[in-house]
Amino acid sequence: MKKNIVVFTTGSSGSSVLTGLIATQGYWLGEETKKLNFDTYENSELVDLNIEILKASGFGRRDCNDIPPPSIEKISQLKKTLNPDIFQKFIDKCNANGPWLWKDPRLSYTIHFWDQFSEVNNADFIFIDRDPFQSYSGLILSRKIPMSFKEHGQMNSNYHKSYMKYLENNGLFDHKFVFEDLIINPQEFIKKINKIYNLNIEFKDLTNIYKGVLFKKRYRTFSILKAFIYYYLYRYLKREKITFPRRDNI
Repeated sequence: MKKNIVVFTTGSSGSSVLTGLIATQGYWLGEETKKLNFDTYENSELVDLNIEILKASGFGRRDCNDIPPPSIEKISQLKKTLNPDIFQKFIDKCNANGPWLWKDPRLSYTIHFWDQFSEVNNADFIFIDRDPFQSYSGLILSRKIPMSFKEHGQMNSNYHKSYMKYLENNGLFDHKFVFEDLIINPQEFIKKINKIYNLNIEFKDLTNIYKGVLFKKRYRTFSILKAFIYYYLYRYLKREKITFPRRDNI
């Protein structure tokens, strides 16, 4: 019997491709998934509940891309104050349609609330990372967010430290993957993940999901340099700079 899976990600890490790929094997993603200019493969109800957890903890943003990040301590304390019924009801729905697959960058922090439910702790855990220069280039060139490379690295580190603390506190472990391994050596990657999770993913499943070019990195040296140039254009010519902490209305 397949175990449920929780995917931890910092965002902009290729997690949507990996999640969509695993989901081809019968994992339940929810009644609907969140859409950007692509399918995130994120359970819409899970995302909404995670936003409610962040809000209840006093964090002011819908996403977790901030310095300082959401407070692990405040999120953990919500187990004493937030009524667990709505969260258990959601888990029950997932179980009824299981095996289920959760993916949402917010989970790296909100997992410190979800850990009160045994169904979550009994899942398999994945962390997908990405080459920092590739991730940063995508942030600047595709999403056009004027964030420095140092700030981007700090936020990614905060995500990683938070979910690792959850695993360590509960004596759990994760499987770590790198997105570049998936797109540069797809056959080997698919063989590896099939063996770990007893799946039957095929190469055609990947080509149906990932519309980029396989067998090479997404951003080459010229594009990476362009990303850094664009950042300084945003920063010094247009005077656009993210000021941390950000306090957009949730």
